[in-house]
This record gives sequence, C-alpha cells and structure tokens, in this order.
Amino acid sequence: MKNNTQPKDPNEYYTKVLTLADLQPGDILTFEGEDHGISSLIMMFTNSKVTHGALFYQNTPVPALADAGQSGIFAHRVEMKEGARSVYVSRLTKKEGLLKPDAPFAPDALSPVLNAAHFYVSEGLKYPYSDLVLLALILIYKDITASGIKQAIIVTLLEVLAAKIKKLIDDKFHDGEHTMVCSSFVYQCYLDASKENKDLEIQLNRDADLRPGLRQAGVKRSNTLFDLYAEHAAEYNYNTESFRTLRGSLTDVSLDSIIDEILKQPRENRVTLLKSNELSSAIESLLKTLMELFKMPFKNIEELIKNAENLRSMFVTPNDLCFNIKNAEKVGRIALDRHDANLQV
Repeated sequence: MKNNTQPKDPNEYYTKVLTLADLQPGDILTFEGEDHGISSLIMMFTNSKVTHGALFYQNTPVPALADAGQSGIFAHRVEMKEGARSVYVSRLTKKEGLLKPDAPFAPDALSPVLNAAHFYVSEGLKYPYSDLVLLALILIYKDITASGIKQAIIVTLLEVLAAKIKKLIDDKFHDGEHTMVCSSFVYQCYLDASKENKDLEIQLNRDADLRPGLRQAGVKRSNTLFDLYAEHAAEYNYNTESFRTLRGSLTDVSLDSIIDEILKQPRENRVTLLKSNELSSAIESLLKTLMELFKMPFKNIEELIKNAENLRSMFVTPNDLCFNIKNAEKVGRIALDRHDANLQV
C-alpha cells in the first residue's frame, strides 16, 4: 500500500507572524525540524515537520526559553533572527462556560508552570543525548510502519541506539533523577502545575497514546514495536531468553552511516512488522536501557513491560505539542535563534 500521507505544514495552521513582544511565559514552543541526521529520522517516524519542544520561560531581563536540549535541562536566551528556524507558538486555554469561547489563562495563573520549569532548570542536570533518547522513544512507541523502513534496518537501528545510550549511562554523563526529552519536559511542567490547578494539565490526542488493557481484552494491537514485543513476550509466558540474538557491542558502529542508509532507501510502501526473535531481542535490549536511564527498576519481564507502559503514558512527541493539544490555541509563528549557552537563572 502506498504511503501518500503528507505531514501537516505548521505554517498553514500557525498563520500569524509574531514578535518576541507577543510571547508570554508559559507559551508552548515547537521548532521546525532541520533536514539532516537524527532530526530527519524524527520527522520521518512522526510524519511531521517539527523536532523540538520548549517552554517560553521569561521576557525579562532577557527573553529566554527552557528546554531539555543537548546539554540537559536549562534555560537559553532567544532572539528574533531572519533565517532562523520557525517556532510555532501555542497557548493553553480554559473553559469559560457553555456560552463563552475558551480563553487563555491570565499570566499570573501560569506561575505554577513556570515554578515547575524553574525547579528542573535550577537542578542543572546534564545529559548530552536528548535526541538519541527521543528517537529511541519514538521508535518504540510510535507506529513506524508507514516509514517504509525494512525490518532488518530497524533491528540494527534499535541495537545501535541501545548500545550508545548504554555507553553514555556507563560513562555517567547523567546521574540525576529527572531524565526527560524536550516535548515531555513541557508536558511535565504543566502536569506538575495541574496539582495546584487541574485546568493546567495539557489534554492530548497523543501520537503514542496508552490504551491500557486492550491486549488483555483481545482488541487488535497497534503497529508499534512495544506492542509487538509485549505480545511476543506473552506468547513465551514472559520467558524471553530465547529472544537473545544480539550481535555483541555496537558502540563503535556509526549512527550517521545507518541514518544515511535509511534516508537513501526508497520508502514508497508501508511495511508490515513481523514477530521474530531478532526483532524482539533488539526491542527488549533498548527497553532495558531506557528503564535504566529513566531509573525504573524491574525484577522480571512482566515488570519491564508494565514499566514501559507507564513510560509510554508520559511520552509526548514534538508533533503532539504542535498539533494534538486539545486545550490550546495556535497563536502564531516566529523565527527564533536559540543561544547554545546555558542561561543562569
């Protein structure tokens, strides 16, 4: 079956051109993707044109955003710049009653969101592998069959991601308690704030939605690697030793070369993912690495799957922030340059 689905163009939905003066602390930002490397795979596997999420953090003393970026969770100065990446701005809304349209929150009502962001930023957590983890989560929890990538290459990509993330863990690049990718960081700040005001929770039709109990009820599974693995493991009564077919250490394998191979492949047809020991072994290896990264210990395979389901319930893609928030308005777009230096707050 041909895959003719084109990603939504954010410029058609975020039509108003903004200035920095239009932005308010707490605004949800999604960045236009860059057409190379991991960014290209993120766009491919999410069928989108955005690859990064952030929270507008402050107007003064300098305009800044907060995000989980390549250096960790930090604030960064931003400025308008011609030719910079387009950033799409949405703003949470609240119900004003049956006879009134939804309306944005007053700025002071978002202080719990900004307090949550400040808490994470002030920890100064460093982990230089945000894009790797985001790609790993997308591969596990998204339906990637429409990408048209051959299963053998998917297996290799899973194994290489697991090896590289495991090496970063072993090298102790990050020992903090709060590991988050960019879009999940934004979601988490609002979720934390919702403990003070339930209306501040982001409501999503998410790309990687959790549907608890459907496998047990006999409902046809979704086409995600996680669901495929969970079904396969259940068929083996969670004794997955026979899945073990990994090819040893792959930390020296070039991720860039795999990405280049994937991007050069013709991808006209949807692929069907087939259960196999090799694929399940690669999925399990990456899941175990992610559990170690997110500090979610498990005693057996059933607990691994339960933890992974809990992790999926918290996973949000950049495309979710751009298009799938039910209680937000699409304010407009702005060309922003995000400074690399971490801002002291």
